[in-house]
Amino acid sequence: MILIDGIKAPRAAIWRVADYLLSGLSGLGVICLAIALWQLGSQIFGEFLLPSPKVVFVRAYEILANYKSSDIPVTLFRAVVGVGVSCVVGITLGLVAGYYKSFAAFLKPFITILLSMPPIIWVVLALFWFSFGNVSTIFTIIITSIPLTFASSMVGMMSVNEQLKEMFDAYDLGILKKIRHLYLPHLTSYIISSLSVAVGMGVKIVIMAELLGASDGVGSKIADARVMLDTPSVMAYVVLVITLVMLFEYLIIEPLKILLMPWKR
Repeated sequence: MILIDGIKAPRAAIWRVADYLLSGLSGLGVICLAIALWQLGSQIFGEFLLPSPKVVFVRAYEILANYKSSDIPVTLFRAVVGVGVSCVVGITLGLVAGYYKSFAAFLKPFITILLSMPPIIWVVLALFWFSFGNVSTIFTIIITSIPLTFASSMVGMMSVNEQLKEMFDAYDLGILKKIRHLYLPHLTSYIISSLSVAVGMGVKIVIMAELLGASDGVGSKIADARVMLDTPSVMAYVVLVITLVMLFEYLIIEPLKILLMPWKR
């Protein structure tokens, strides 16, 4: 970030892209270190408890080669629908609650209850209410992710500078300019953070729900592999899930930050 007359100005796009690529390289270094420690742990504890990276990666490749039979599309569908609904509903309610304090006070007890409930309880309740299948899994994702997206967006709206709002009102700049030049720049970081949190939570919840209460999906495959003592398959699915989340973070979240928040770089 460069200072111009004491004001922070965003750097050129090429430098922001360079930062993005360097962050990827540093992340790649951490991954290589983790794989080295993983290999060391495999040699210490044995292939049964901790299969070597080579065995797991080969198994992961086999799973991807049989993409349709791996139930990955089923899990992706549930995660996308659940995370999408929770982001739209949670962020919208959070922004409204941040703007209208009375609405925030009305929703606070409900959000507190949702935040205090362990996800596993929602998984069990969803099985009672909706039985096995897409509905119970998607419901669990939505009910556990909405409070997180709601809280982040509400805090963002509440933290908008009151003096700036009064200035916009004093000059009668209009609601559109107020949204474009005041609310959007301030709320972008909160909304992107909500999206990132919702994706992470959604992936964890969909695997948990499928593991405990579904006959298909990645979680179900992990449960089957556990019964068969197929540790490489369990580890392969775990690696694929982690890779998916990391790719989403690096290929979607980080570029959004570069495009929408250049002053952060």
